[in-house]
Amino acid sequence: MKVIFEEYSGIIIIGVVIVALIALVGLLLVDGGPVHNAFVNMVNSLFAKAGTV
Repeated sequence: MKVIFEEYSGIIIIGVVIVALIALVGLLLVDGGPVHNAFVNMVNSLFAKAGTV
């Protein structure tokens, strides 16, 4: 087990970080999430100011 972590520790860490980032982005962009709501509000206000809505 020690040999595996010595050889592949960098790859294991990168894999965990990538999975964590994907999970974080997924949680933020879920319907009703803070980033989703901010983006929808920004687009709605942009169209309202442009007079197209």
